[in-house]
Amino acid sequence: MRGHWARFLFCLLLFFLPLLIGAAPLNEKEIPVYPGAVRDPVAEEEIRRDYEEYRFDYWEMETIRVYTVKALIDDVCRYYIDQLKPEPGWAQKDPYALAPGEVDGPWYEVGFWHETIFTTQYEYDTLLNDGEWVKDAFAKRPQWEKGSWLNSARFEWNAALPNGDPARYAVILDDVGFDSRERVDYRSTRIRIEVLVSPSLEAIEEEEDWAMDQAVVAKTEEFRKNPPTEELLGITLYPGAVFSPELTAGMSLNDDFHIYVYFSNDPPDKIADFYRKQLGKEPLSSGDLGYMFALKGSLPIPEEGLAIQANMIFDVPFQSMISIQKQMGN
Repeated sequence: MRGHWARFLFCLLLFFLPLLIGAAPLNEKEIPVYPGAVRDPVAEEEIRRDYEEYRFDYWEMETIRVYTVKALIDDVCRYYIDQLKPEPGWAQKDPYALAPGEVDGPWYEVGFWHETIFTTQYEYDTLLNDGEWVKDAFAKRPQWEKGSWLNSARFEWNAALPNGDPARYAVILDDVGFDSRERVDYRSTRIRIEVLVSPSLEAIEEEEDWAMDQAVVAKTEEFRKNPPTEELLGITLYPGAVFSPELTAGMSLNDDFHIYVYFSNDPPDKIADFYRKQLGKEPLSSGDLGYMFALKGSLPIPEEGLAIQANMIFDVPFQSMISIQKQMGN
């Protein structure tokens, strides 16, 4: 009988273990909301709009919820410490490095009002801040630490979802503050709950590779229809040189520079002699690596250049490769 009870208690412990250790919620509906908090859809829309306008990475804002509650930030902060069981500090691992199902956190950190709020400030004859009134108002507030009043708090945790996509969760608290000129201490807290989700690194790489492939295909077709002219290149083309729109496209996705690639059945030495006479200058020679002529600027790293080298990379029936680098937009 004792063995049955032991097994039952063990299973019960496994069931309740996430609750006992304060497992971080991985569903936005499971993130607790402070009792009595009122949702603010206008603020949510503004935050979402600003996020989309300035977003520069792969993190999508899956959830944004904003609330205001008539409660001191100290009480709200303690509520989330009790609910989330976080550790002081911040995320320790890159969310992209987490294994599916792995969670880093929760963590939390707090911020405090700066002592300048207790200083009376004027702009000419206009009162900006009544420091003495603020001192009286804050004397009625609890101190989070001796001599420090809580201004903000951030709870966050990262996780890798079952499909491998990383997710970032945050509960952000801000003291609504006060108006010393109107002599109002709002004693309220703004609560912001957000969930950001990104594709996994593998998915990002696949998407970037696909996008680059599509860009190369489009650029190849552009160069095939409109190959560069001698006027554009600024030099005479080597007789019999064969233009490669595919390689040119792959090396010309940057709008600052284009590298036009040609192939020839003649050896590099013969091509270099041709351009010595055409350009009236000597190239930088590096043995097996070939030749470099400066078309604009100076060697060894010209702003625009002509490179001639043996074709040892590409599987095409040509001895030599000629590359012409041109600045674009000038």
